[in-house]
Amino acid sequence: MNFLLDLHPLISFPIVCIVCVVITVYSLKFVRKRFHEEQLRENHEVAGIVFNAFGLVFAVLVAFVVFATWTSYDSSKQSVESEAEKLSDLYMDANAFPDSMKHEVRSAITDYTRAVVEQEWPVMAEGGRMPQAVIDALRRIWDVFLKVDVKSLPNTHIYDESLKQLNSMAEYRRSRWFASRSSMPAVIWLVLIAGGAISVVYTFFFGIKRAGAHYLMTGVLTVINAMVLFLIFILNHPFSGYNAISSDPLRSVLFMFQRMLGH
Repeated sequence: MNFLLDLHPLISFPIVCIVCVVITVYSLKFVRKRFHEEQLRENHEVAGIVFNAFGLVFAVLVAFVVFATWTSYDSSKQSVESEAEKLSDLYMDANAFPDSMKHEVRSAITDYTRAVVEQEWPVMAEGGRMPQAVIDALRRIWDVFLKVDVKSLPNTHIYDESLKQLNSMAEYRRSRWFASRSSMPAVIWLVLIAGGAISVVYTFFFGIKRAGAHYLMTGVLTVINAMVLFLIFILNHPFSGYNAISSDPLRSVLFMFQRMLGH
C-alpha cells in the first residue's frame, strides 16, 4: 500500500475510496439478499441506540489518532526548519573565529548540509540506513570545534554559543531521523480498521426499503472512513511519498552557504 503515498492526493484518495466502496456495495448486496428489510426493521430502535454509542466512541478514537499523528507530522516539520536555522546560525557565527577556523567551520557545515539534502533525504523516504557520508560530515563539524584551542580565540563567548547551537542542531537532527523511523503501533491500526469496518457493516442491517438510498448512505460512510484512515496513513509517513516533508529549508540554507563560499 506504500505505493499510494507516491501518488497525488487527487489520485490516491479516489483509488482508496473506490476500492472500499466497491467492496462495501457487493457486501451490502449480499446481505440484502439474505435478509428482508421487514425483518431488520424490527430491531431499529435498539440498533440505532447501539450504533450511536459505537459511533461516538469510534469518532473520539479517530479524532485522537488524527490529532496525535498530525502533531507528530508537524513536529517533524518544525525539526527540519529548526535544524536549518541552527546550521545558518553556526555558519554566521563563524565570522567571529580566525580565518583558518572560519573557513574550516563553513566548509564542514556546507558539506554536511549537502550530504543531508542529496543523500540522507532519499534514504529517509525509503527507510534505509544513515549514509556514511552524513556521519562523516557531522563528525567533521564536531572535530573542528573540539580540536580548537579555546584560549587562542578572540571571542570565547561566541565559541560557547556556537557549541550550544551545534548541540541544538544535533538534537533536531536526531528528532528528524527518529521521526522517519517511528510508526504507529500495529495494534492501533487493527483497532482503527476493525472499528471502521464494523461501523460500515453495522449499516447493512438497517431495514431500508429503497436499495439505492441504502447503497448511497452506506457508501458515504465508507468514503468518510476510508479518507480519514488514509489521512492517518499519510501522516504516519512524514518523510515518504508525495506529501512528504520537504527538504526546502535545508536546500535554502545550502544555497546560501554555497553563494557565500563562492561555489
